[in-house]
Amino acid sequence: MNEAIANQGIIVDVREMKEFAQGHIPMAINLPLSDIENGKVGLPKNKVILVYCETGGASMMAARILSEYGYNVINAIGGINNYRGALTKRR
Repeated sequence: MNEAIANQGIIVDVREMKEFAQGHIPMAINLPLSDIENGKVGLPKNKVILVYCETGGASMMAARILSEYGYNVINAIGGINNYRGALTKRR
């Protein structure tokens, strides 16, 4: 995550919107894996993209797809379950 932030990257939570609303890493945007699989991405290709999910499986798939689309992607192995910082919640 530090590499993405240091390079003014984008943190992307690939979980569904309901899960994202329950708690996500601050500054993260929500782009569900289902949207990525359907080609609904719209992220800038000149930024490092850090993807995460709950445990790492969905983000691994998202990272593979985004890499195929030409993005510079980092997968946060272990997902949000390994994140130890504060979470942002939507009301």
